[in-house]
Amino acid sequence: MKEIKIFGRGGQGAVMASQILATAAFLQGYWAQTFPQYGAERRGAPVIAYVRLDNEPIPIRSKVYSPDVVIVMDFNLFKMVNPLADIRPDGMALLNYPDGSEPPRNLLEKMGRLLTVDASILAHEIYGKTAIPITNIVILGALCAALPDISLDSVLKALPDFLPGDKLKMNRKAAQMGFENLREVS
Repeated sequence: MKEIKIFGRGGQGAVMASQILATAAFLQGYWAQTFPQYGAERRGAPVIAYVRLDNEPIPIRSKVYSPDVVIVMDFNLFKMVNPLADIRPDGMALLNYPDGSEPPRNLLEKMGRLLTVDASILAHEIYGKTAIPITNIVILGALCAALPDISLDSVLKALPDFLPGDKLKMNRKAAQMGFENLREVS
């Protein structure tokens, strides 16, 4: 079983990203489950979404305690919580982090792989400037480049179930750009 924890802010699409990811996994023949954990339900508030993927039915119905993969959609969340606190030692972290700068090296001590994508800049290029960058689809594209379990094609096939037709072209571009701009830090 692969367990994934997505940290974001209300408005960035962490919950939708988890639903699209689970749907893409299902399209590939996996069993999948996803559910969110909200604090204050308002734009900008921290949000966590959980995803489980397996080749067999998933009997567990609790939150993810030791994720294989942690996704951080807003690096500023590290000021409030440590999203990597419970990652497995051989786990992978995917961070929305600016191009041209290196994340703090102490993050590498906590996991096997550290990857980044400048999802905020890419989201601004695709969707325009927003107070809270909508980074979810860019992050999903980057995740597809990092994980052999989920293909970019499956994510692209899942998108129409969640996004209206007029937004589909932009979101396909966002996923492709995330896929192409993933960087490995370790």
